[in-house]
Amino acid sequence: MNRKLINGLAVVAGVVFLGWFAATPYLAAKALGEAAERGDARALERLVDFPALRDSMKTEFNERLVGEMRARGEDDPLGGLGAFLGPAIISGAVDALVTPQAVSLMVRSGKTPKAGETPPAADDRPEPKRSLGYRDPNTFAIRFEDAERDDRSVTLLMKRRGVFGWKLAAIDLPETPPPAA
Repeated sequence: MNRKLINGLAVVAGVVFLGWFAATPYLAAKALGEAAERGDARALERLVDFPALRDSMKTEFNERLVGEMRARGEDDPLGGLGAFLGPAIISGAVDALVTPQAVSLMVRSGKTPKAGETPPAADDRPEPKRSLGYRDPNTFAIRFEDAERDDRSVTLLMKRRGVFGWKLAAIDLPETPPPAA
C-alpha cells in the first residue's frame, strides 16, 4: 500500500511539473501583454531581455540591409558606402529605439516602432491577430499577423530563462519581397 501511494504521488508530481513547465510561456506572454497594455515599464524590464532583443533586432535589420544591397547589384555606386556605414547606423538606431515604450508598442500592435512614434490610443488601434506556440522547448513565439499584408507580420520570441522563467529576447521580422523591376 505504501509503495502504491509513493508511486501515485510521484506520478501526480510529474504531471504537475510537466503541466507547469508547458504553461509558463503562455503565462509569461499574458503578463507581457498586460504590462504593455498598462505601459508598466518596470514589469516590462522584468519580462524583456533588452540586450538580447537589441542584438536580435540589429541582426535582423543588418540582414535586411545586406539583402537589399545584393538586390540592387553593382549598379549602385553608393552600395559600398552603405555597406560600411549601415551597420553602425542600424546599431545606433536600435539602441535608441528599443525601450520599454517601444516594446509596449510592439506587443500591443505587433508592429516595429519608428523613431518618435507613440502608441496609438486604445480606441483607434486595430486588434492584431495573434498566434502563440512553441518553436522549440526553449523558444516560444508570439506571431502578429497583418490581415492585409503578410510581409508586415512580426514574430516576438520569448526564450527560456531557467526551468520556468521566460523573457522576450528576440524578434523575427518578415521577409522583404524583392524590389519590383
